[in-house]
Amino acid sequence: MRVAVVSSLLLVAGCGGGGGKPADTENSLASLEPSGSSSQDMPPPPESTASPHPAAAASAATAPASAPAAHAVVHPTPSANGTIEGKSFSPKLALVAGAMQKDGRILISLTEGSDCVAPGDTAQPGTASLTVTVPYKDGMKADLSAMKRPNGKTAGEIAFSRVSDAGKAQVSTTFKATGTVTMVSAPTDPNAFGRMRIDLQSGDYMLAGDLDVKVCTASK
Repeated sequence: MRVAVVSSLLLVAGCGGGGGKPADTENSLASLEPSGSSSQDMPPPPESTASPHPAAAASAATAPASAPAAHAVVHPTPSANGTIEGKSFSPKLALVAGAMQKDGRILISLTEGSDCVAPGDTAQPGTASLTVTVPYKDGMKADLSAMKRPNGKTAGEIAFSRVSDAGKAQVSTTFKATGTVTMVSAPTDPNAFGRMRIDLQSGDYMLAGDLDVKVCTASK
């Protein structure tokens, strides 16, 4: 009986005393992990540096740059309201159609047309024009009320006329202008553009603002 008990005690001692994990097994598992690191300490994977798709890169390279907006040429026109002898008059351009006089003045015609009149062209019925003789020099200003009006065969220095159905210019007898006209710029080369500023009133008709002046023929 004593022999059996001793054998049992020897068997338990040889098995490590109760099924604990052998020391060599724990050391083997620990050796599989890097020293001083864990999965939480691992750096994140680097961001992708792959090149864009070839088609996308080609599209970006060949995409046209947005072109700058073209600047439109602006030709000023004065504001006009009221009527002259029952009809409106809204000039769009002033024309230098004659040579400069000895006193430095020149005849300018304000017209509803958009360009010079070619020699030999016949004015159409209803065509209206305002003619004014002004000192033709940059910055020169003139008083419209001081200008002579047509008198019989005398053309005068300021006049308004409209072409009749018979093709003849009919000069208005009721047009009596007051106000001022200023030559902002007065070029002399053919086809050059200058500018004038007008502030005119005749009865209920008013004309005010800037207007291009085109030199149709050499003014000197």
